[in-house]
Parts: sequence; structure tokens; C-alpha cells
Amino acid sequence: MESFIRNYSVDKKLCDNLIKYHKVNTEYKAEGETSRGVNKNLKDSIDVRFYNQSKDKNIVHFFRVLSEGVKKYVEEFNIEFAVITDTINLIQHYPKNGGYKVFHSENVSLGSAHRRLVYMLYLNNVPNGGTEFKYQNIITQAVKGNLLIWPADFTHTHRGIISKTKEKYIVTGWFKMEQPDY
Repeated sequence: MESFIRNYSVDKKLCDNLIKYHKVNTEYKAEGETSRGVNKNLKDSIDVRFYNQSKDKNIVHFFRVLSEGVKKYVEEFNIEFAVITDTINLIQHYPKNGGYKVFHSENVSLGSAHRRLVYMLYLNNVPNGGTEFKYQNIITQAVKGNLLIWPADFTHTHRGIISKTKEKYIVTGWFKMEQPDY
């Protein structure tokens, strides 16, 4: 059965630069939240938000690379609607024993109903620290430079695999359907 989960490769130097961006950023850094707010029993992370309008050279480069990946995804599955990144994107740091610990999907409320696809880029290698997709019975490995794209709906319920020995960095965000000009 088709999983609709795809993996694309990203330059490892970009991964290093995005980790540095997370470490030095103070303006948009906060405790990680779920749809239920901050709760470290559900999600233990420090998130840095970044936006589509960013002028930072590493963020601009990331969006170029991300565009290449989603273009391949859209072409492979013959998706007829145009997609654009959602306004808010995240670089997340999960400490040892941290992570998104519970199964969840990305389109669960009116506030997230516009999400069509999800992306996630592993920024570092974390043996036994990837992502588990519940209904696909798939576990992806946290390998630096692996960019995953998948559908945002409940069909792709997932959770992070928690590492007791390593911290993990990822970039994640969503694609929404572009509004047509009528």
C-alpha cells in the first residue's frame, strides 16, 4: 500500500546553519506548544519560529530547497492545487528525553484545517530517534539532511521517537493550498 511519505536529501551544511540559527535566535524562541498549549508531557522542545518573509540567507536558502522537494512531491502525486508554505515554520530542539511524545496529526482544528501537507527536515543524526507513523507502520530514521513530506490529515498520525542519549533538531512546517485569483 502507498504510504504517501517521501524522503528527499538536503545539503548537510544547510542543516548545520539552521541549528546555528536556532541557537542564536532569541526573538522567536519559546517552549514548544501543541494544540493544547505548553505541556512537556506531550511535547518537550524549544521552538524557534521563522517566517516566509525572512531575509536571513539560511532561511531563504532553506525555502529554495524546500520548494524543490515539494515540487517533486506535487508532480509525483499529480496534485492539481498549488501549495505554499504556511506563515509560521519551526526549528525545534528536543533535549535528551524530549520530543513530541504522543501520536498526533497536523490538521486537527479550525486553526489548522488549511494544512494539506507537512514537511520535516532532520538537522542531525539521532540513532533510534526518528518518527513513527502509526497507520503506515513506518519508522523513519533521524538522518541529517533527510527531508520528509507527507499528508497533514489524521491518516498520517505520527509521533517522535524519544532518544534518551541524544538531542534532536528538526525543521518543520506545513503547506497550504494557495488561494486562486478569481
